[in-house]
Amino acid sequence: MDSVVGNVFFGFVGLLLLVVQGFLVRDVFRSRSGSGLILASGLIVLFIGERVFAEGTSRAVVSGVGLLVALGAVGLRAWAWSVSEGARRQGHQLALAWSGVVIGSLLLYAITLEPVTTALGLSEESLVRWNGSWRALFPIFTVMGLLPVFQLDRLLAAHPVLMPAGASRAAQIQGVTAALAIALVFPVNYLAKQHDDEWNVAYFKTTRPGEATVSIVQTAADPVEAVLFFPPGNDVGREVEAYFDALKREGDGRLSVTRIDQALDPVRAEALKVRENGQIVLVQGEANQKFRIDTDIDKARRDLRKLDGLVQKQLLKLTRGQNTVYFLAGHGEANWRENEDDLRKINLYKKEILEAQNYKVKTWGVADGSTSHMPDDADTIVIAAPTEPLLPEEVQTLEKFWDDGGSLLILLDPKGAPLTELLAHIGVDQGTVPLAHAQAHADFYHGLKDRYFLATNKYGSHASVKTLSRNSQVAHMVFPGAVDLKKAEGVGAKVTTLIRTMPMAWKDADGDYERGPDESQNVYDLAVAVEQTHEDAEGKPTKESRAIVVGSVSWLSDDLLKALRANAQFSYDGIRWLTRNDDISGAVESEEDVQVVHTRNEDWAWFLLAIFAMPACVLGIGAIFIRTRRRTS
Repeated sequence: MDSVVGNVFFGFVGLLLLVVQGFLVRDVFRSRSGSGLILASGLIVLFIGERVFAEGTSRAVVSGVGLLVALGAVGLRAWAWSVSEGARRQGHQLALAWSGVVIGSLLLYAITLEPVTTALGLSEESLVRWNGSWRALFPIFTVMGLLPVFQLDRLLAAHPVLMPAGASRAAQIQGVTAALAIALVFPVNYLAKQHDDEWNVAYFKTTRPGEATVSIVQTAADPVEAVLFFPPGNDVGREVEAYFDALKREGDGRLSVTRIDQALDPVRAEALKVRENGQIVLVQGEANQKFRIDTDIDKARRDLRKLDGLVQKQLLKLTRGQNTVYFLAGHGEANWRENEDDLRKINLYKKEILEAQNYKVKTWGVADGSTSHMPDDADTIVIAAPTEPLLPEEVQTLEKFWDDGGSLLILLDPKGAPLTELLAHIGVDQGTVPLAHAQAHADFYHGLKDRYFLATNKYGSHASVKTLSRNSQVAHMVFPGAVDLKKAEGVGAKVTTLIRTMPMAWKDADGDYERGPDESQNVYDLAVAVEQTHEDAEGKPTKESRAIVVGSVSWLSDDLLKALRANAQFSYDGIRWLTRNDDISGAVESEEDVQVVHTRNEDWAWFLLAIFAMPACVLGIGAIFIRTRRRTS
């Protein structure tokens, strides 16, 4: 349906452009006027072909039409020059020269296209410099050629019979000056980036209590008291107290809030070992947990924006035991010390997700006994896309851990070592070919490579994706370099789909980012949950094993967790479910700024809005204004 609507829309736009072009060509022949608007329309069509379609037959057709229109505009200009006289002839001559500059700028763009760069045999580093240089220059030359043409056309239209001598040169100077002023924006932007001075005029808001924090309070075995040490009238104290008051209202009577000035109540401060204001103490029975926020509002802004996460971490320490998560090591797994591949660096997952949620994080390899036994305190084992095969003894140890009711988080990578034997034991088959999608992907590299950055908001029905499923309209995840998953045949485990691709994804077997004739489109599972209940000799259930298998490891990378809250949310809820803490659900609230990442479809929508909708609004307002003024006259 979307493709039909798109075809109708572009067909209508094409018909409209054709009609407009007809009127413009007629004016050139009738009045010997300029062809600058025809040249600009050709450039717009060429831009649509290169940026919107970007591939295949559609790109070749649309870009070809745009190029022909641009060349036709130059031809019309040459004809108008040949039949004009005097100062008008000089005006067309100058406009023809500047139109040649525009066509020359297109040649600069052409030498950055893949067929040319492939023929040149450039290395990857040289290719980046080559494309960066020419793609920075060609738009400057395009603008430098186009603006003088517009100025000269405006002059020709204002003097259809006789044009003042010397006016053409003045018009071209105005156009070139305007073009150079626009071009100056690029080095100014570069200098601003290199000399980045900041003034704090940003939006500021203290976070509100999140669903997960409320769940911890509601399910606490004993009531919790929040003791806030801030002086009267303190701005930070007011923000913190407002947060805890909101948490108290939603806590089903399990939370009380007390605000104290440390200097005015030294007895309570001494009992809680508080020596200065700014301390927040959470008390349950004889136990307590405390953390500090600066009493200066300017210094406390950062902590206030993520107050919910800070409170949640201390509440978990206070009300629940600490779980231990082990990361399998020694086989080239993705880890928090990765320096070569940013998409395999999972430092934020360790620090901001696991440790911030009161999980103890350890590594586990051959030196720690991975070939013989599991650690006694292991709650969950993370296998983060090893690039080298596991030892047979390690696979046996992991299988025994599973059979004993353990939990596994298994992350895969198309370029990693297959985990076929272990996955078959728990009931999952993994693909080995990366999945791709032509539209539903994030724009990171602005090229075909982005098709491996699968974007989706298709979630199943399961505790680990409950929050995402409830907010699927705004919760979009990105999975770079993912393989497909499916339930293995003849296995008794329960396998539940958690996350699927958008329709029309394909397995890119030849790795060219293009869908070939033998690569069928389908919907594939990206993440699954596995549950298996084990029974004793009498057939009674004794323990349950849990696993989450994800066809990508890079969805947990630092860049993705910072940019996409949905990726972070799945990491929160996934580990909670694996460690049997799934009675805690919901988002950790934060008012920190996050990077905006658009899918290709969203980029199309913004492009069409900027190119067509906004100019149409400006023209409409202008027409209404002119009509109103004429009526008044």
